[in-house]
Amino acid sequence: MDKKMAIVILGGGLIKDKKGQWRTTNFGEPGDNFGTMGDRIRVVAGYYFYKKNPDILIIASGGRGQFSHIKDAPPVAAVIKQELMEFGVPEEKIIEEVKSYNTYEQLCEIKKIASEKGWQKIEVISNKWHLPRVEAMIEKFEELNSLKTIYKLISAEEVLIKEDKTKWEPIIEQAYASGEMRRRIESEQKGVNDIEAGIYKK
Repeated sequence: MDKKMAIVILGGGLIKDKKGQWRTTNFGEPGDNFGTMGDRIRVVAGYYFYKKNPDILIIASGGRGQFSHIKDAPPVAAVIKQELMEFGVPEEKIIEEVKSYNTYEQLCEIKKIASEKGWQKIEVISNKWHLPRVEAMIEKFEELNSLKTIYKLISAEEVLIKEDKTKWEPIIEQAYASGEMRRRIESEQKGVNDIEAGIYKK
């Protein structure tokens, strides 16, 4: 693996389990203020990348964001890091980005880290429903210009289906057939439309 590249896992939602532990969300669970996300598969996809490329560095991205009003809520990046480590990714292979509030700020922070590290390529993992808005931000916002030549978007869903189609394809198909996911996609499309129209609230 080229030392001049890294994998980025964009942070999403969090949920507290019955034991009081914070974790990323599965499909069908509330993920953030806009509904279901299924962002745990981003972590699984990141692990699959690491398994095939153990020299890779992974940026876990996401601050406390919309969970900042919850006293004990950790940064999303810290939860992603912990889950990656539980899969077997060494701590030293993971960089935490904890300053950001939302997707736009995540991309701004990732731009800074990529510049500092001199990375010539970053592969950005997120859910398929999220990627059009991420792409629109990078392509349309001048302050993210430097990412244009180095980024590649990776669908976590596609990674998982490629890795284990029998296991993951039915789960993902069921999730995307749900009314909650349709509402999520509609919300994301509105975000893309607002970016294109120049009225997006960053």
